[in-house]
Amino acid sequence: MIIALVLLAVFVVVTAALVQEGLWSGLVMLVNVLFAATLASAASGWLVSLVKPLVPSYEYLLDFLAIWAIFCVALLGAREITDRIARTKVRLRRPVELFGGPLVAALVGWTMMAFTAATLHMAPVPRSLIPAKGMLFGLSPDRGWIAWARGATARPPFGSAGFRFDPTGDFIDRYAEQRDELEREEGLRVDPQRPAAQPAPEEAPK
Repeated sequence: MIIALVLLAVFVVVTAALVQEGLWSGLVMLVNVLFAATLASAASGWLVSLVKPLVPSYEYLLDFLAIWAIFCVALLGAREITDRIARTKVRLRRPVELFGGPLVAALVGWTMMAFTAATLHMAPVPRSLIPAKGMLFGLSPDRGWIAWARGATARPPFGSAGFRFDPTGDFIDRYAEQRDELEREEGLRVDPQRPAAQPAPEEAPK
């Protein structure tokens, strides 16, 4: 329920912030968010491979921090570029604005929510906190974004050697296992020389 409320809050806040901006601004922001989120999904693994040798004890944090760092930088850069290119706001007919503005704002809100939902699987939190199936009352925005990112990064311009999102198709299961390992650790920081975590032994039947 907590995760559902967080995702709904993301959707409502983003949609409400854009609905007054109009259709043109909403379309520009939709392109920017799609670009930044797709690029972040493609390049996060590459960034982690660069940073991990420098801070190996923070391995459970790196994936989550990397994807959000790339997203924020890419979104700010894309927004700066589009603001400079599209200095003049296009005015559309009022009926188009009244219908299209809220619709596009909702699309941006849904995209942000779906991207956020997917990245929550990478967060260093207990496994039980992130539902493996049916996130957000069965709507599964996380799986929608995973499918989008996997397809978008399978080929250029976003996909190339070393820039692929979930090439093995086990994104959710892989990070669920990682959160299991984290729960068996004493803290977020780990000894990079430690042996691989072992499953907790089952209790003998009484």
